[in-house]
Amino acid sequence: MKIMRFPLVSVCGLMVGALALTGCGAGNGSAATVHKVGATAGGPMRTGGTLHFGQSQGITQLDPNTIASSSQTQLQTLLWDGLTTYAPDMSVRPDLATSWTHSGDYRHWSFRLRPGVRFDNGKPFTATDAVKNIKRVLDPKTAAQAAVKISMIDTVRAVDAATLAIDLKTPNPQLPNGLVDVKMTDVDHIADINRTANGTGPYKLARFVPNQSVTVVRNDRYWGPRPKFDRIEIQRYADATAAQSAFLSGELDVLTELAPDTASYLAVGKTLLGAPQPAGVAVWELDTKSKPFDNPKARLALSYAADRAAMNQAAYAGKAVLNDTDQPVNPQSRYYASDLPHHAFDLAKARKLFAEAGVKPGTTLTFWTTAGANLEWTTMGQILQGDLKKIGINLQIRSNEVATWAAKAYPKGKRYPGLIYPNFLSFPPPPADYSISWYSNEGTCECNWTAPDSYEQAAAAVSRGSGQDRARGFTNAQRVLNANAPIITLANTSPLSVAQTNVRGVWVQSEGTLHLEHAGFAAGGRS
Repeated sequence: MKIMRFPLVSVCGLMVGALALTGCGAGNGSAATVHKVGATAGGPMRTGGTLHFGQSQGITQLDPNTIASSSQTQLQTLLWDGLTTYAPDMSVRPDLATSWTHSGDYRHWSFRLRPGVRFDNGKPFTATDAVKNIKRVLDPKTAAQAAVKISMIDTVRAVDAATLAIDLKTPNPQLPNGLVDVKMTDVDHIADINRTANGTGPYKLARFVPNQSVTVVRNDRYWGPRPKFDRIEIQRYADATAAQSAFLSGELDVLTELAPDTASYLAVGKTLLGAPQPAGVAVWELDTKSKPFDNPKARLALSYAADRAAMNQAAYAGKAVLNDTDQPVNPQSRYYASDLPHHAFDLAKARKLFAEAGVKPGTTLTFWTTAGANLEWTTMGQILQGDLKKIGINLQIRSNEVATWAAKAYPKGKRYPGLIYPNFLSFPPPPADYSISWYSNEGTCECNWTAPDSYEQAAAAVSRGSGQDRARGFTNAQRVLNANAPIITLANTSPLSVAQTNVRGVWVQSEGTLHLEHAGFAAGGRS
């Protein structure tokens, strides 16, 4: 997630997809430093110092398995571990599980757990804790977005303290991928998580002031490589100008959740951070069970009313990957179905489809965005507002605090008639299946869509298949989404951040999550 408008600045070759800044100069002719696509430079790092991290949204709670805002994501790998984790190339590697095996049909799995791991309070981490976390995430009473990623699990049990057995309802070769975002907490003391965090990660909680700041310090009992920073201070800046000034003055080491035009300005002489090929998706969610968007024609009308090119220029400095096919797969991906019909900007077609759906001139819709963050959302809403007015439809834009914004539609099942709900979807890229399973009837799409059998079959092929079967599943799923438009996709992108050039070892997942767990200051650098 990421509003407040900044003056437009020249971009000079900023590419969100490839993250290169070429030929950009500030008065001194210096250029933005991009040491490595999506990452800060490598090289020798020293131990010690405090990393000052700024963002425009506050963190309201710490439970990593009920995360509802991207403002929390950098904590996911600082305070807790999963059984598995992502490497910078987005391959899945061991974390608290050192190895795993599966049956030939991918239905029966065994995970061997890392010995000697303890929670911050000294309690040993065992297979029983893994069982409790997986069951908690799967519990419908838990608002866990990761549940859809492991919904194929039938039973989970501890064979012994170091061995976890998982049986699936249906075959799925992507289970280790799905488990990445299930973080291992001390479920027995989950009520204290905002006070203690009590994880197994490289850092531990020192102080948490909800919606303001989080301080973490090195966990000297961490099972892995010794963390470099003494502490990391995460601070919310309600005023975007103050946050930018703090970064430019050197008071902040990393500043995140930036609009592309702002990032290009701040990155001059610094390091730009973003995903090499963005898998996140900027979307408008709709309640497909309430009028007028219970009618697919009204949804398609809204898609045709979206001037994505204008929105890309104004909100993403022209460098997002446009996606006008109303499905999430990046058009640059080899899994993209290239023959899909495009829902290109066409107000005459939008007017006709709205009329066929019973949406009359004079109808008022609501654009439900956030205040103090997600600047690009409001910019896009303003463009849509002007275009809808041309065909006789009124759009009111309502800005809300993040908690109020989220509560309108999350978790799924809530009704929000006549409302357009801008969102940023954090999907790992194909061949991971979450971008497809999220829409399924077992998924967590807040759009309340009842997927047809053809979609469920395609989603099953994606989750269970391999090779050509899996690729065909992706293609068929995209075709169903394209025809039904349960949500409106606008562009593939990922949040952008900037870092001082003495920060080493930070990298970015394809949907924008910053990994700070192995970062440090350059040897000889300042604290």
